[in-house]
Amino acid sequence: MIKKGLISGILLLLIVFVEAYFVGDWSHIYYICGTFGLISMVLALAYFIDSLILGNKGTLSSKKEKRKNGRIEQSKGFIIMAIPNLIAALIYIII
Repeated sequence: MIKKGLISGILLLLIVFVEAYFVGDWSHIYYICGTFGLISMVLALAYFIDSLILGNKGTLSSKKEKRKNGRIEQSKGFIIMAIPNLIAALIYIII
């Protein structure tokens, strides 16, 4: 899950970088990558809180003993996805 998050985060960054290059407006990196990075961080926090509250139960209404996917692993994937995009947005702010 972590490798998928890193690859998708870098791919989004490259797509936005190419789009900003052809359009000539480098602020797209700040707006799109920054927004995507913040959304990924919020989702990571939501999955982490969900894992703390529900533990290994399915959902609030489900009686499953185990979850299909580990919420903490998904949380790590979202954090790794957000890192390249937030770094790109911070570099745009600094420069």
